[in-house]
Amino acid sequence: DALQNYEGPVTFIIPGNHDWFDGLAAYTRYILSRDWLGGWLIPQRTSYFALKLPKNWWLLGFDLALDDDINIEQFHFFANLAENDMQKDDNVVVASHVPHWVLEDYEEFKHDEKETNLRELINSFLKNRVRLRLAGDLHHYTRHIPCAERSVQPQLVVSGGGGAFLHPTHTFGDRIKVGKDKLEYVRVTSYPNAKESLCLSWLNLWKFRWRNFRLDILWAITHFGMCASLFPLCGVYEDFIESNASHQLSSLLTFVFTRVLKLFGRIFLTGRVSLIFALAFAGSAYGFTDDSNLKTRTAVLWSMAHAFGQIFVALACLLFVEILAEFVIEEGLVATEDVVGMEADLSCSTAMASSIFDEYESRFKSDISDASIFAEPPDLLPSRRFDDSIYDSVSQTLKWLVREVPFLKMTLALFDLPGTIAATHVQMCAVLCADGAYCLYKNDHMLYHQLDRYTILKYGISIGLYYIVFVVPLAGSLFGTWLALSLNWLKCQYDAGFSSLRMEHWKNFLRLHIDDKGDLEIFAICSHRVPKKWRRDPKSRPSTAAQPSWKWRHPSKWIPHRESQKFKPRLIDYTKIKKL
Repeated sequence: DALQNYEGPVTFIIPGNHDWFDGLAAYTRYILSRDWLGGWLIPQRTSYFALKLPKNWWLLGFDLALDDDINIEQFHFFANLAENDMQKDDNVVVASHVPHWVLEDYEEFKHDEKETNLRELINSFLKNRVRLRLAGDLHHYTRHIPCAERSVQPQLVVSGGGGAFLHPTHTFGDRIKVGKDKLEYVRVTSYPNAKESLCLSWLNLWKFRWRNFRLDILWAITHFGMCASLFPLCGVYEDFIESNASHQLSSLLTFVFTRVLKLFGRIFLTGRVSLIFALAFAGSAYGFTDDSNLKTRTAVLWSMAHAFGQIFVALACLLFVEILAEFVIEEGLVATEDVVGMEADLSCSTAMASSIFDEYESRFKSDISDASIFAEPPDLLPSRRFDDSIYDSVSQTLKWLVREVPFLKMTLALFDLPGTIAATHVQMCAVLCADGAYCLYKNDHMLYHQLDRYTILKYGISIGLYYIVFVVPLAGSLFGTWLALSLNWLKCQYDAGFSSLRMEHWKNFLRLHIDDKGDLEIFAICSHRVPKKWRRDPKSRPSTAAQPSWKWRHPSKWIPHRESQKFKPRLIDYTKIKKL
């Protein structure tokens, strides 16, 4: 009686799958153990509820937990309610978290039937009283109605566009089959509509890379790992010149494709680290592929096509940076030492020394050494002058560090990647190609073991920095392209394909109203764009000190930073359900 006489707003909340990830700990603490939430009364003490509404309407909220079904306790509660408190002409609205009527059709009924207990409750106890089913979980709005005329089956509404990222609508069919009897339903409204949803999917082509830049670390590690066993490619620049003598695009593409296939074969024939990374990536690609609405063969082929594409990108970038490294050496842009330790010819004016430090030593040291870095300080007033002994100690220490510790050489070496790559490349190839051994697309492991780990590590780190710069954007863009094609061609990856876009707009919510005749009106309201900047509403204050917030004319403390028509809510769907 006290609740019925309360004039303020009351809220009832059912938990979703994320609430169950911690065993309802947060839900129990902030919902069931509290009386108020944002000025709304919370009389709820269980994760499910039953509300008797005016004009012979009921609202039943079910907790499906992580089992996609109600437990036996809920079954008994609602069964007793239906037998003892409901009339034959009562009307029921059923609210649950997951819209299995959509997902089961999307998955083509591959898995066991969901909501077994709930559907038994609806069919055996609630019988034909259920007029409407509500659910969220999918972050969009859809409404399905039975195909059969004068059907007693309920309308099905999904309205999950309240706060999370947007989900597509075009990946789900306009016509679906529901339940064990596979009753036919047709979708009459969706937001966004199928055409808008399809267009939004193509944003993955260019926005995936920038909105998920943290994945750059993953692309860098995996793709470099797939090439780790293939460095260096000795003589690849000469092979490129010979194969592309005509300088035509067709010959260039042929060269890239054939050489990448050779490297691909080398991974599986002789690669070790590369083989591990390649197999791990292929397995991860298959595990990531959503096969809910795909045949197993299609899912395997599509995931392996993605894996092969990423491996192809990794090997093509390897080919490019190795050609670039040998181009720098062959054209004399960086001088190196030959196998007997003699310096290369520096007569060409474009040739640099073997390192930036050597360039400094040979050309600039004599000019800089005359400058007195640690000159005597100017005469200052006695009160402002440093103690002479302290100054001398600091000066002598710095002079010793500059003279004895190769700070300059170490610092310049950090920026001398071309010189380091060239010198190390020549050194490694001199060992791998000794006595005329073939070392272009196949290395002798016995010769490879003659290289010390420091040389291999130095070369891998130096050329890896250039390699990552080229491969990371290509890998991210390829993954975004794969997601876009999955969404629009195979109609799969609806969750990963749109969560990657993280679109905060396209929000929607419902308003239900029982009119004077007892019919239920459904208003679906959307906000096509949401503001990103907010400011305090100066009008948000009570008229009297004792006035509750729900009586304020402007109860919200925040309003958009600037007013705009695109922030105005609008009606996207309306329907009326006649009472029994």
